[in-house]
Amino acid sequence: MAGRLGAVIANVMSVGARALGYFLWGVLRIAYRGDPRMIALFGGVIGATGLLVWLIAS
Repeated sequence: MAGRLGAVIANVMSVGARALGYFLWGVLRIAYRGDPRMIALFGGVIGATGLLVWLIAS
């Protein structure tokens, strides 16, 4: 049982680390290049995440 729990925790941490990496890559790309497509992409992702949290919470 403890082995499965450890595997689940490891997978969740792996997904979180990958998401953090993509987030930092996007933020740095926006900061250094000012790419309008990346700004729109991040705005859309943040908006969709906010909408999803709002729908779940209500």
